[in-house]
Order: sequence, then structure tokens, then C-alpha cells
Amino acid sequence: MVIVILLIVFILIIALLGFFLQTSKSKKQLEKALALFNIGEYKEALESFQGLYSKDSGNKVYNWYMGQCYENLENYELALVEYNKASLSTIFNLPLDEAEIHKRIALMNLELGNVNKAYHEFQIVTSLNPKDSEIYFYLGILAKNNGELQKGLEFFEKAFRYKKEYPEAYLEHGKLNYLLNHIDKAKRSLSQAIAQNPDLNEAHYYYALLLEKDKVYQKSIDEFHLAMRDERFRFDSFFHLGSIYMALSDQESAYDFFEKAFAVGTVNIDAFLDAKYTYANYLVQSGDLHKALKVWEEIHTQNAQFRDVSIKIEIYSDICKSDNLTRFVTSSKQEFLQTGQDLCKVLRIRVANYTIQKNDLAEYIGSYRTGRDEAACVVHMAKWTTQVGEIPVRELLERVVDEGAGKGIFITSSHFTEKALDLSKIRPLELIERERLEELLSKVYT
Repeated sequence: MVIVILLIVFILIIALLGFFLQTSKSKKQLEKALALFNIGEYKEALESFQGLYSKDSGNKVYNWYMGQCYENLENYELALVEYNKASLSTIFNLPLDEAEIHKRIALMNLELGNVNKAYHEFQIVTSLNPKDSEIYFYLGILAKNNGELQKGLEFFEKAFRYKKEYPEAYLEHGKLNYLLNHIDKAKRSLSQAIAQNPDLNEAHYYYALLLEKDKVYQKSIDEFHLAMRDERFRFDSFFHLGSIYMALSDQESAYDFFEKAFAVGTVNIDAFLDAKYTYANYLVQSGDLHKALKVWEEIHTQNAQFRDVSIKIEIYSDICKSDNLTRFVTSSKQEFLQTGQDLCKVLRIRVANYTIQKNDLAEYIGSYRTGRDEAACVVHMAKWTTQVGEIPVRELLERVVDEGAGKGIFITSSHFTEKALDLSKIRPLELIERERLEELLSKVYT
């Protein structure tokens, strides 16, 4: 009996000794794995954690670390598998953290393009840790990408509510307010982003756009220059600088920036062509029709269907043949008004007053002789290149009635539609198209 008892005791001692030896060995192996993990040797660390896991598959700590190893090795699918196993733990003692595990699951799903699953996991994290600002930031990005701009704003507001120094959240909040045309809110958020991180070039870019809208040109210029430290914003910044200098009447600087924009280029072909289109219009305003035509032809070569480029090429090629028409359509505001007065004299109309209307349209109120009497007359003159339709002609008729005039005259550097011409046949109207205007201009421009 005594021998049996001694034998049992001996076996227990051997078992305990083996357990302690195995525990000590596992502890050393874990320490080795953690050491490798901490110095960034993820492949070697992963092999050690896998060895430990093979002997103790119920320990979710190993799944947690294996998931991180896979993530750092950019094997997101296997990382997701391990994180999902870790999330099945019933006890979350350090280093396990239930909220952090679900956060990793969300991020891996995001990397793999599983947006709906990522959104669901982020929502779980907000219930486990309602003050995790980074989670609200990601939820804001997902909401923005899904077109839910108002919801995105709410998430970004929570992000910087729980983390005061969060320039990226302020930036996204500012961008959304910019898109929603909430100008003051956008300015506040973007300026806050810049204050917290002056190197955030995207914030400088959007802040510059807002300042340009408000015509705070010098500050806007400074901000665009800061934004250009990032290559992504160089093309657009150069283009906007060109537009600002045009507004400041510094044509030389403006054209220099436009040319820089085209030299830098952009992968967005539509934006590139749109910029050239705008540049060509500026060239028209400055009187350089030949260069404008060259730019429109460049656009036409890349995309023959872009806007009304084909029509512009046709119209301006015709206008360019006449120095007088070229001068007329590129005239400054003051010269345009003076030309109208001179044309009225040629038409034997005495001008009493005149005003500039919308879209390069001037109105002259005067009188003309009919036998021994004088009658009031209303003249509308437009340096348009598109056909004048029925609506502008009817608007002239309304002004004729308002002024109690005997007739109305519409002068255009373009042509009239059939409906407009038909209307003039039954009303006291005289319509002067491009060809006759050219004749009249030969008497004005001497």
C-alpha cells in the first residue's frame, strides 16, 4: 500500500515538474515572440506565436498578436481571421481589449473594401468606447463617401469633441461645410485645422478657396502658395491664382499662372480642359482672339464635344476676319459703352441716358426724328457670340412699352433666331445682325 502511495506521489511530482518546465518554456517562448514583435520582426514573431497557439489554441491572446503580425505584414485577410477569433473571447484581460479588437476588425474590413461590415464594427466600438474620437472620424469619412454629408458633419464634430487636437477631423469638417456652402463654419474649421497643423496643405487649399470667394485676395494668394507644397493641389492652385490676378487686373501675372497650371497638368482631363476654356475666355476679354482660338483648337483636338468649343471656333474664326468686329467683341466696358453711343449717332438717335445690363448688354434711351416730330427709342446692344433668341427681343419690347417709345433697336455681333426675326416683322423693331454691324462699325472706328 505504501509503495502504491509513493508511486502516485512520484508520478504527481514528475507531472508537476513537467508542467512547470513546459510553463517556463512557454513563458520564454512568449517573451521571445513579444521581443520580436516589439522590434518589428513580424514574420519571426508570427512563427513564434503560431508555435504557442498550436499548444494552447484556447488562448485568444495569441490570436490578437497573430492578427497584428499579419496586419503589419499587410496580409489583411488573415489578420481579419485572427481578430475575429480574438473577439470570441469571453474574458478581456490585458492585453485583450474588446473595443480595440472590434476597431481592428473594422479597419481590416475597410482595407479589404468591406465598407458595410466596417461601418457595423465601428458602431460596435462606439457602444464599447463612446469617446474614441478616431472611430467617429472613420464613421465621418464613410458617411461622406456615401453622400450623407450632414451625418458626416455630426461624426466629425464628435471626433474633435473627444480629442481637442485633431486637425484631420477639423479639415474634413471644413471640407463638408464648404460643399454645403456653410461658409463661416467652413472657415472656422479650416482655420482651426491650420492652427493645429500648419503643414496640412489641404486645409490651406480649401481655406484659400473660401478667401477667394470672399475676395480677400492677398490672403487667398498666400494660402494657395502654401497649398502648393503638396503636388495634388498645384494645378488647381496655379489656376485659381491666375483667376485672382485677373480680378486684380494684373493680366501679365494672371497669364503666367495659367501657363504654369497647364505646364503642371492634372490627371483630371475635364478639369484641365475646363481651365483652358476659361483661359480662352479671358483671352477674348483682353482682345487676343487669335490666341483664344488657338486654345479652343487645342481643346477641340482633345475633345471635339467639349462644351460649345466647336461653335466658338466657328464664330470667332469669322469674327477674326474683321478688325472692327474683333475690336467690338473684345472692347472694355468703357469702350463698349462709347461704341454704343457712337452707333446711335450713326443711326441718328440722340441718346439721353444709358446703362450696362447683364451679360455684356447695354441699353440706350434716346429719341429720333419722324418728320417734324421726335419719338422715343430704346436701343439694346450686345456683344454676344451666340444667337439672340425670342426672350431678349421680347424684353426689349417690354422696355419700348415702359418708355412709351416709338420703336426698339437690337444690335448684336451675332445673329437672331427665326422666332426673334418673326417677332420683329409684327412689332416696331429693328434687328441689326453681325454683317450690318460691321458696316456701321466702319463709320465708328476711324
